[in-house]
Amino acid sequence: MVDSIKKRFILLVLLTALALCCSPAIAESAGTLTVTGDDLVDEGKYEEAISYYDQAIALEPRMAMAWTGKGVALNELGRYAEAKSALEEAIKLTPNYAKAWYQKGIALNGLTQYEEAIVAFDTALSVYPEYGYLAYYGKANALAGLGKYTDAIQWYDKALGLESRYAEPWTNKGNAHAALGDYQNALAAYEKALSIEPNYLPAKNGLNAATANLSAGMPATQGVPQQTGTTAMVTTTPMATTVVQTTMQSTTPQTTQGLALPLWLTLPGIAFAVYLSKRRT
Repeated sequence: MVDSIKKRFILLVLLTALALCCSPAIAESAGTLTVTGDDLVDEGKYEEAISYYDQAIALEPRMAMAWTGKGVALNELGRYAEAKSALEEAIKLTPNYAKAWYQKGIALNGLTQYEEAIVAFDTALSVYPEYGYLAYYGKANALAGLGKYTDAIQWYDKALGLESRYAEPWTNKGNAHAALGDYQNALAAYEKALSIEPNYLPAKNGLNAATANLSAGMPATQGVPQQTGTTAMVTTTPMATTVVQTTMQSTTPQTTQGLALPLWLTLPGIAFAVYLSKRRT
């Protein structure tokens, strides 16, 4: 009986020591892998980034930052269905994670699920209003996808009121005007896009078509110009990158897989997760 008690005591001591040593280590390792994945996304190395996020998730499945980072990389690769799944995992873990909601909107736009995309962008804005330009632009593209061009133009204007340095949103605004048969305003938008990026082909094509239709006195054409993108330049423009990096939300407290521990044993891991969250803001 005494030997049995001693054995249980020794086992308890060993498990406690293991928890103290490994719990923060697991969190730190998963966090470091996530940060490496984020850096690779910034460098445009999306496939490589995904491998790091997967390693982080294998170590700590409750790390919302890793799921969101994976969603970003998958969006950039155009793998929208996979991105949506990853981002939904992040949202389950941290429901008020603005970046995950915004990126889910991007994935839904890519899947042409525009009504759901609008909900996602609105949610991102409700959580973090400073998302402004990015969410406005994503919502405008979703409305255009639904054929609600008048509404889309209003949201393009809201986005451009905050950030007007990029050719793509001006071109998409021009496309919306052209779809309504408003070739005069379409021309103005295309010309603005070309003043920013003179060789931007979608704007050139739109300008030529609008000029021809205007000269011929044509009504709205049956063929609506295609949107030039739906990602609001998340990682391809300095402004967008800055916004994404300043909207990271804290993840939920990290726990060790398969082992229920008292709160005081996991404090080092939680502290490290908070440090990582602050590092990315």
